[in-house]
Amino acid sequence: MAFDRRETATLLIGDFLILAASLWVALLLRNLALPSFSYFEQNVVPFLPIFFLSLFVFYIAGLYEKQTRPIRRVMGVRILGAQAATVAAAAILFFVLPLTIAPKTILVLYLVVSVVAESMWRFYRMNVEIAEGKRASILLVGTGLAADELYEEVNNNNKYMIRFVGRVDKENLLPSSVPRMDTVSLYEEIFDRVPLEMLSSDEMLTALSKNRVLYDRSKRAFDVVLATVGSVISLPFIAVAALALIAENGAAFIRQERVGRGGRMFHIIKLRSRFLSYDDRGDPELQKKNYVTAIGRILRKTRIDELPQLWNVLVGDLSFIGPRPELPKIAEVYEREIPQYRLRHLIAPGLSGWAQIHDYDAPRGGADVARTRRKLSLDLYYLKHRSFGLDLAIAVKTLRALASFSGT
Repeated sequence: MAFDRRETATLLIGDFLILAASLWVALLLRNLALPSFSYFEQNVVPFLPIFFLSLFVFYIAGLYEKQTRPIRRVMGVRILGAQAATVAAAAILFFVLPLTIAPKTILVLYLVVSVVAESMWRFYRMNVEIAEGKRASILLVGTGLAADELYEEVNNNNKYMIRFVGRVDKENLLPSSVPRMDTVSLYEEIFDRVPLEMLSSDEMLTALSKNRVLYDRSKRAFDVVLATVGSVISLPFIAVAALALIAENGAAFIRQERVGRGGRMFHIIKLRSRFLSYDDRGDPELQKKNYVTAIGRILRKTRIDELPQLWNVLVGDLSFIGPRPELPKIAEVYEREIPQYRLRHLIAPGLSGWAQIHDYDAPRGGADVARTRRKLSLDLYYLKHRSFGLDLAIAVKTLRALASFSGT
């Protein structure tokens, strides 16, 4: 195992203690006197749900990810955003509940203290290195981009239990007595995606052929139930948006062709967000241009334009979780340029997927082969490891995208 799971436990326990200590400091600053045990207890009990909510929001914000280098640049902003959202929820909760405490000033002080304390704690943990004596020395066998990426990530991140002491080009240069570690499995453990250049179609087909009858049937049942409930709840929003679009430019809905499971074509239904005269007919070049209306921009930011796709989930064209379906013309380009691309069509596409919660530099508009290779490596990781736990992780982290109004 390359990553020490105890680090995550340390962060969780440390975060909880930091939050509790931040409340104590907030009480100290509020009264300019040391809080008595009874006074602290009186305040900490109603704050306990807030502490656990903070840990949940930290997870959604990606503050427990294995790779610490990408998040280092945005750590402070992520913590501030997470705590601000939690404190806002706490303010609403405390306003509704009949409490004997007056938390308004305490909440503001708690927000400031907890953000500063959490930032200091997290940056400290980032710089705590695993002792060299506890890191296993590994010789990396292989060449290419995936091997380069693996070598750089491991040797520039002090959180891994291994370190590479060198590289060789061919495995047969090593004596048979030398212990071996599967490079593909190691890559997947570290990056949560598959190395495309090391991936074989047989390996993916083997993963797909595993008996997942209970999983597949349960997932489909969940899709139907949630899509039914979601359709009922979303009808008023769809109706209001449709009326606004008709008043703005004369039409409410559009149908677009997508590539589904097994390469079968199907049509998705969306609230129209572009001008009525706009029709890209699947043309990648036209997609790059901005023809979004004023109301359409709001619908996209809030993802309301995608609510009619609940119908596609009901009829089985889509699942809630799975690789996002692609336009046929763009899919044709990727199938020519990326040999493994057709593998993503072995399972049903979805509204949100593993790539969507990880890929912050996703292709926009037309075909982009370089970016799609990375996106595909995430899609195929999901195909290979799909499970109830992975679906739940995707669903939870999708909340971050919804809350950030990052739709385009």
